[in-house]
Amino acid sequence: MNSKNHIVIVAGEDSGDFHGANLAVALRQQLPQIRLSGIGGQKMEENEVELIFPSARLAVVGITEVIGCLPDILAGCRAIRKHLRETKPDLLVLIDFPDFNLHLVAPYALKLKIPIVYYISPQVWAWRQGRVKSINKLVEKILVILPFEEEFYRRRGVAVEYVGHPLLDEFKSFHCKPRSERPYIALIPGSRRGEIKRLLPLMLTAVQLYSREKPNTRFLIPVAPSIDIEFIKEMIPTCLTDKITLLRQPLSQALQKVSFALVTSGTATLETALAEVPMVVIYKVNQLSYQLGKRLISVPYISLVNLIAEKEIVPELIQDNALPEKIAAKIRSLFDNPENYHKICCELKTLKKKLGKAGAPQRAADAIIAVLKENG
Repeated sequence: MNSKNHIVIVAGEDSGDFHGANLAVALRQQLPQIRLSGIGGQKMEENEVELIFPSARLAVVGITEVIGCLPDILAGCRAIRKHLRETKPDLLVLIDFPDFNLHLVAPYALKLKIPIVYYISPQVWAWRQGRVKSINKLVEKILVILPFEEEFYRRRGVAVEYVGHPLLDEFKSFHCKPRSERPYIALIPGSRRGEIKRLLPLMLTAVQLYSREKPNTRFLIPVAPSIDIEFIKEMIPTCLTDKITLLRQPLSQALQKVSFALVTSGTATLETALAEVPMVVIYKVNQLSYQLGKRLISVPYISLVNLIAEKEIVPELIQDNALPEKIAAKIRSLFDNPENYHKICCELKTLKKKLGKAGAPQRAADAIIAVLKENG
């Protein structure tokens, strides 16, 4: 191994881009001349990862929604396979994004005899656990970021290492201000256009109902880097335009102004928890995707917050329960009730301790470099 090794990183969506960028920084700290390339977004590109295809074109949620994005998915598949074939990198690092990475990228890399490390586990513990066998055949090691994942994989004979959650680095200097200094309720609708189209209107209608009783309440929408801010503006009804602020900044910064949130299920729920902000978790896909997915899911909760806590500490409104009236009722029962609000804040503090210490990208980089050395 030498500092001129080549690693390809494949990440999807904004969260994968964030983790890929931090990993790139950690790798360069130890191997300054290393070549990094792959699929990602703006953050990875800013951190000197040579992008061969933008991850924004691959962002999709739901089983049936994939059909409409097939041309982009196939184009991304062709691009990464061509890149792997022509450059023959020393290592391939896959970041989450399992349907693309496990089915389209990893088997092809294996044929080319390119060693694979999976950083940030697909949620196979939640559904389709049969994929563990595929992962074991495809990867040399999986690096996990949630406490319960290590035991899950180890029991199934997979080479696994727990590196901690990367978001802890983002929040290690976060200072939770008094509630009185955080005047906003945040609407966090996700980072994919499809889920924003489905969920932001529900959130907006809910806060419209809530505002009839509390007209002085102000709201904030952090806009994901991959989303056009005009796309969000067009969805906001006229009666709310003077009550809503749109912010284009990291969620960890936006959450410093927030004392309550409506959050789409995903990584953002954990970010909100690390900011010690009570929330309602909302999730909805089209009915066919939901019916298909429901048969495969094997965990009691959908949000990372409740899964890590191993109990419900924040409410989840899923599918037919994701109604504006029910969302508004949860705001009233949690945000307006000091006892309920304080209880959730205490639970979120406990959750942060459970996740451990910052430094996940550095530990992940150490593990990846160790695999590089083993493959010499």
